[in-house]
Amino acid sequence: MAADARPVERLSTTPEVEFPGEWYDLTAVDHFWFQWRFRAALRQWRDCGLALDAPLRVLDVGGGQGVFRDQVEAATAWTVDLVDLNGPALEAARQGRGRRLYYDVGDASPDLLGAYDAAILYDVIEHLLDPQPLLRAVAGHLKPAGWLFVNVPALQSLFSAYDVAAGHHRRYDSRTLPAELSAGGWEVKDVRYWGLTLVPLLAVRKLLLRNPSPDTIDRGFRPPGRLVHAGLRTLMKAETSLLARTPTGTSVLMAARRAG
Repeated sequence: MAADARPVERLSTTPEVEFPGEWYDLTAVDHFWFQWRFRAALRQWRDCGLALDAPLRVLDVGGGQGVFRDQVEAATAWTVDLVDLNGPALEAARQGRGRRLYYDVGDASPDLLGAYDAAILYDVIEHLLDPQPLLRAVAGHLKPAGWLFVNVPALQSLFSAYDVAAGHHRRYDSRTLPAELSAGGWEVKDVRYWGLTLVPLLAVRKLLLRNPSPDTIDRGFRPPGRLVHAGLRTLMKAETSLLARTPTGTSVLMAARRAG
């Protein structure tokens, strides 16, 4: 950790959330999937009229080691507070413009309530049997009409042993994700898929990874070699350059605003 880095702030006493350590071993800004997700997110934000050069304050809930936080702060003027209940992941995150918080948003720290222009829940709610308590807690941290950005795995037909190993309870689609948010009173502004060209690959992954094993996440997420990784990056660049929206995909993004 850099000498000038601020320490992780422990605001909650909630027990640590266990998460597959092999996932964190694979998270990196040069991984094609993280780059693809960020490209899709940036396009959605621009289409929604968000000012990337404005000094917005953003809460990244479940942000782990901060890969997405790093991408956001590198491409915008936003200050992102990184929140997680996995201590080692937060410790491994580099220092950004914002804070690193070991914090359960359900604890509703008074100095954080109503403090944020936007909140990010990327690849989080699929891990929860009932996401509504988390969504309500996040809403309390937003300013009136604050933004919520969600990303989740898409298409229940692609649910596989990989999802089981990663702790997913479900995969969403362009109908079920807005329904989840609308049930909590959110005003859904935009829903879109990304990863159209990855759909056949995830179908193959489902066939190959029939039962969870200790290496399921590694086999299901790590590109098998540099040439394959380069090919996947080429797919990413082609899809994100040619298609503003896709009819389906392996993930679905949603932008909503706090009602009231």
